[in-house]
Amino acid sequence: MSENSKTTIPYFRFDSPPRTLHVHLSAIERAVLYVGVFLAPYATLRFSDLFFTFSDFFFCLSLFILVITGRVWSKPLGEATPLWLIAFTLLFVGLMIGSLFHNSPERGLVVTAQYLFAYIFLMFILIRDEPKEAYRLAAIFLVSIILIDIHGILTFYFIGYVPGEGRGVVTGGRRLATLLRNPNLAAAMNALTLPILLFFWSTGRIKSYVALPVLTLFIATVILTSSNSGLLVTSMCLFVFTALILTPKLLLRLALGMGILFAIVGGFGSKDLLPKTFQTRVLGALSSGDISEAGTFLSRAALIEEALQMISDEQISLVGIGADQFRERSVQAVPVHNLYLLLWIEGGLLALLGWLMFSAIGVLRGFTLSRAGGDKRAFAAMVTTIVVFLTIALFNPHMYARYWTIPIFLCCALALAQVRGAGKLERGDI
Repeated sequence: MSENSKTTIPYFRFDSPPRTLHVHLSAIERAVLYVGVFLAPYATLRFSDLFFTFSDFFFCLSLFILVITGRVWSKPLGEATPLWLIAFTLLFVGLMIGSLFHNSPERGLVVTAQYLFAYIFLMFILIRDEPKEAYRLAAIFLVSIILIDIHGILTFYFIGYVPGEGRGVVTGGRRLATLLRNPNLAAAMNALTLPILLFFWSTGRIKSYVALPVLTLFIATVILTSSNSGLLVTSMCLFVFTALILTPKLLLRLALGMGILFAIVGGFGSKDLLPKTFQTRVLGALSSGDISEAGTFLSRAALIEEALQMISDEQISLVGIGADQFRERSVQAVPVHNLYLLLWIEGGLLALLGWLMFSAIGVLRGFTLSRAGGDKRAFAAMVTTIVVFLTIALFNPHMYARYWTIPIFLCCALALAQVRGAGKLERGDI
């Protein structure tokens, strides 16, 4: 047989099908992940009363494919990963021991499972060793929030409140709730996503003619929500991020921009242009200095007072009273809207320490990456998101919904990508 004839004989390579299958599965997993990130803010899209959303389904599918293809990154946070796992262990032990001692193990399992998904599984799913993925995922989440805001503002001005529809996009009190169905949540999510926009803008990946309208959209959404806490964390986000990347050139630009803004507001602006609800709930409290006029402050203050009294009466230290048990004992039958106090009561100081460790690890990891040569703008996005997250926790109960932690992991991924040389990628890579 000639040499040429040998080359025409077909043959099978045993490793070809697995390689082809691996490539196809990787492409499918990326598409599934993109859908999960995009749908993450749409928490009302769920399968049942149990908090398992459409987005969670796609995240689970993504994790399954990562496992069977052996692509799970064992240390998404680098050397800080073991500490992150220890933090969750403390949170888990605190909540479960309290639940077991107070005959509510099923609630302990449900709540800790939610925290496991939001703080551990998502870390392995979202933080990849591929720099381009960090930009894509952050951009997808940003686009999702932008579309939610656009839909909400159009609904606010052209449709308004629709009675009989339950918690709608616009509340009966003329507050914008967006598709998240909650005004305070809508404002908080804009503040948590804002560092991603500021990072893309400051690095030149989004031009000013795009970034400025989006920033205006975010601020307009927060104003229409008439959320005092939302206005606070949005202002904090802008201040912290700017302070962390401040340069003389940027300071000059900000001074010019603020001067132009004040001139426009002074010449053409009037508080009557603002929504009536915003004037009542927010401006009223700011102008009078009476914080009791700020929305539901009095009822939340009563819950905080009740929580402090319960800690004193029960002498709660390392072990709490169990998951969801504050709601059962409260005279208002709702959890205290302060995560620090709620974790202390229900999971003891063990659970509270574990949750605080998450944020401490994130900030310390950010400083480490910055000293390792990371871009200070990525560091600013990471630290700003954590600061905003810690502040939001002052006004919210359990924060295991996936939309809370996704912005943190996305900003962590951006910082890690910078250290791995992602800053050398072309600006059009997102």
